[in-house]
Amino acid sequence: MDPDTRLRHSDALVSVQSLLATVVIAVFVITFIVQAFQIPSESMEDTLQIGDYLLVNKLCYGGSGGRLLDHLLPYQAVARGDIIVFHYPIHPRQHFVKRVVGVPGDRLWLMNRQVCQRQAVAGALRPLHFA
Repeated sequence: MDPDTRLRHSDALVSVQSLLATVVIAVFVITFIVQAFQIPSESMEDTLQIGDYLLVNKLCYGGSGGRLLDHLLPYQAVARGDIIVFHYPIHPRQHFVKRVVGVPGDRLWLMNRQVCQRQAVAGALRPLHFA
């Protein structure tokens, strides 16, 4: 084999190795760290429009508590008003993008097609609004 042919094979091998490394890193990042989602419906229209894209941080929420790994990773509790992405229970391959309106301990009602929460001071129901 002449030197030019060896050089071309070497360049091709380096290119394939580089491409393979890029694919492995991309799969790791998409699986464990961050993933892109598109807003499919008008349910988030006050904040997000149909067709908008989100980059979801998969390390933000999680952990079941008590495990060593849960204390090492930057997990935080889900808070009212956060936008979350989750698997639809009936069709687990489908993702939902929704805003959190209640956390454990909240009492929510649906009145006139609006989600309401009991106000602590007056005891009256008030609609929840998120901007």
